Amino acid sequence: MTIGQWIDGRERAVPDEFRPLLSAGGPVSPDALLAAAEREVTGCAVENPRDRSAAFTLLAADAYVTYACALMIVEGAGASTLKGTAQRVARGWWDNL
Repeated sequence: MTIGQWIDGRERAVPDEFRPLLSAGGPVSPDALLAAAEREVTGCAVENPRDRSAAFTLLAADAYVTYACALMIVEGAGASTLKGTAQRVARGWWDNL
């Protein structure tokens, strides 16, 4: 199953206006979703602080992280896995500030 198929199959649909921002491809996995979040954050360098596209990029990154955690829980991941994920996200976002 691809990331897009997995997102579209979720119980709560992504708003139509936001769905195009979640365009990561490839097979769905927690690692693939986190990599998509990292790509979003890396591409979020903003020269104009009033640029709203940066906010949508960060929302997309947040969505991918949330989906990764949800998938981990469904797959039976424990607290240590989720803690490691939080640390990975924090390091990645800090490095891109």
